[in-house]
Amino acid sequence: MKKQWKTFTWFMGLMGKRLPLYLTAILVSTIGSALSKVANAWIVEDIVTAAQTRETQGLLWSVAVSFGIFVFGWVIWRFAIIHYNIEGRRGVATVEKLVFAKAMRLPYAYYEQHHSADFMSKLTFDTERAGDIYSSRLRRLLSAVISSVVFLIPMFYDSWQLTLCLLGVSILSFAVNALFLPPMKKNGTQLSKQHSIILEKLTNILAGMQLIKIFPMRQTMWENYHAANDSYYDTQVKTGKLSAALESLNCLFDLTGALAFLGLGIYFVSKGMIGLGQLTAIYTLYGSFRYVFLDIGTYLPQMINCLANAERLYHFLQLEEETDTAVPALAPLHQEQGYAVTMENLSFSYEDTPLLEHISLKIKENSFVALTGESGCGKSTLAKLLLGFYEPKEGQICVCGKSCQNSRKEEIRDLIAYVPQEPYLYEVSIAENIAYGRSSSSPDEVPMEDIIAAAKAANAHDFIMELPQGYQTIAGERGNTLSGGEKQRIALARAVLKNAPVLLLDEATSALDSKSEKLVNEAIKKVCQNHTTIMIAHRSSTIAMADEVVAIGN
Repeated sequence: MKKQWKTFTWFMGLMGKRLPLYLTAILVSTIGSALSKVANAWIVEDIVTAAQTRETQGLLWSVAVSFGIFVFGWVIWRFAIIHYNIEGRRGVATVEKLVFAKAMRLPYAYYEQHHSADFMSKLTFDTERAGDIYSSRLRRLLSAVISSVVFLIPMFYDSWQLTLCLLGVSILSFAVNALFLPPMKKNGTQLSKQHSIILEKLTNILAGMQLIKIFPMRQTMWENYHAANDSYYDTQVKTGKLSAALESLNCLFDLTGALAFLGLGIYFVSKGMIGLGQLTAIYTLYGSFRYVFLDIGTYLPQMINCLANAERLYHFLQLEEETDTAVPALAPLHQEQGYAVTMENLSFSYEDTPLLEHISLKIKENSFVALTGESGCGKSTLAKLLLGFYEPKEGQICVCGKSCQNSRKEEIRDLIAYVPQEPYLYEVSIAENIAYGRSSSSPDEVPMEDIIAAAKAANAHDFIMELPQGYQTIAGERGNTLSGGEKQRIALARAVLKNAPVLLLDEATSALDSKSEKLVNEAIKKVCQNHTTIMIAHRSSTIAMADEVVAIGN
């Protein structure tokens, strides 16, 4: 329980300054609801006692006071429950924002090493289940505990002997409920992991639908998804059986409690230890007490279940973030005049596998350099080091007079316009996709004439104007409504709009046909003027455009 308590206190701390208001709303709403039930029991006690003794003097006043307490309790319950719902929803939104913001700050390596479904599961399933703590689970559990105490006070006042006996029966039922805590937590953790696996299978199917249609993969994909779905279903069945068993036991204890009350009540009345009015009041309160006390045993396992999801979020939010600056062991590299990019004694390893060893490179300002080499020699990794996606094992990099060792990553990335081999387009208009290149402005604030000028420079304007809505045409998911060459030219237009001094192209024409390659190469020739261009390339036609060719890995 120590681990769960640590997770719980951390999770509640995410509410920050709103936490006292949230907890106060729970406390006030619970007391208000309990007061109404206690006042109702007092009204019943007064009426039964008056009927038994035939003494009605002061009955009206007593009932009026109890009714006033009933109304007061109902009003503060209603007022507090509204604020609770607001604060609970605000808390869930805070968690969602924290998870999303964390995803933006994680290093690029995280996304290369984890399936996208893993993050999607955390943002949807884990966040939703953990958010249930704010929206329902905690209130129900605390309400059950507080209400139990409120109900016990008048019950002990009327007859501590009878109340003590009834409390013993209820404690026995709670102890049995506690036995369900470990398996419920285990199932909650398994459900979270299996949900992530199902999402992974689904995203793989959707991303590779073309291959599934062409190659005989349908059965394999179906079997993989079917197996993951069956595992998730089996765990849900186990959880359902546990919940059903718990509910059945609670129903059994509910019946046992009622029978115990009848037997004990008859005995205490026959011995003159309690009056009929008091017995009726205790019976009225015991019905509510038994219900909320059993709720403790019901909601505590559910709370533990939700904490399993909160624990996954905790570990996610504790992941190491991308550092804004590197802290070198060596003095910052001083870049020589006339060079845009300098790399000195650069080495890098993926885990324990060396990839780049002692690379030194100087690239002149406004020059066009082609980086070549066999597949897997580290050309794209060199680009990622330049962009700060990875930190070199040793060596230093300098871009446009700024040392990567003592500059913010954002500063270095502002100096580089990057066009990857597979450019990503968002499912928004083509104009907005290009406008994202100007990071200092909102897409809506970028002048249309600047977007058009960038598209013309990238040889994209003519084909864009032929589209149904021109620049307002929606690119589709990942730009799937456009050809490879068209996507490359839009990505190039985005880079042009950024107007960074260094243009970094990673295999920009490797997947294009000859016609598209020619158009993209013509665009590159126009764009690279007055820019330092670094092109990772295989094709001889692309390499031929370069002022200098550097072979990596030789």
